[in-house]
Amino acid sequence: MNRRDFLTFKIERRVRVAELSCERLYMLLHDAELTGASSPSVDAESWCGGEPEAMYHRRSAVDLFEQIDRDLTDVDVLHITEREWLTAGALAEHLDRVVTEFRARGGRVEKPEETTKA
Repeated sequence: MNRRDFLTFKIERRVRVAELSCERLYMLLHDAELTGASSPSVDAESWCGGEPEAMYHRRSAVDLFEQIDRDLTDVDVLHITEREWLTAGALAEHLDRVVTEFRARGGRVEKPEETTKA
């Protein structure tokens, strides 16, 4: 999962801005749940010849939101788009925690329509 698929960075008038697409984030999280089941650990002696089974590491929602929080440490303004995709449940709670911590560091959260004002 590439963070560029749901989190983009830019600078506007010397202000560091990140845009978080909740729709893309939601789709990626659910796609990972459906297709990225972790493989069991394979012991080097448990297979004979050939290549061992592929090993996959699936990032959990907690891991992903922790990474988003780290990515936002040097950001001044956060634009959250399509927030309705994460309105209830654990995903919304994770996002709310990230937003709360971002604001506590002095960050500002804006809705996309607020940024279009002259």
